[in-house]
Amino acid sequence: MQGADVVVDRLRSWGTGKDKQLTELHDLVAGKLSGTRYMAEFDAECQRPGGPSGWARDRVQHAVASAIAHDPEFATRVRGLL
Repeated sequence: MQGADVVVDRLRSWGTGKDKQLTELHDLVAGKLSGTRYMAEFDAECQRPGGPSGWARDRVQHAVASAIAHDPEFATRVRGLL
């Protein structure tokens, strides 16, 4: 399985109406990370000219990696969208 770093790299280019598969990946990850502020901060920083900070990317990447490791259904769904 591709790692969380690949997921985060793809999510950096997410934007409304860009790509259905990318939107599904974003929504899946955002839903999984609901209850944390990581995804909202990451999305907001993606809109900046320089993109998200290393700190924002690292937090989302760690959260996604943890979710992949602990939730086989989530991992399968992510795999299907990459």
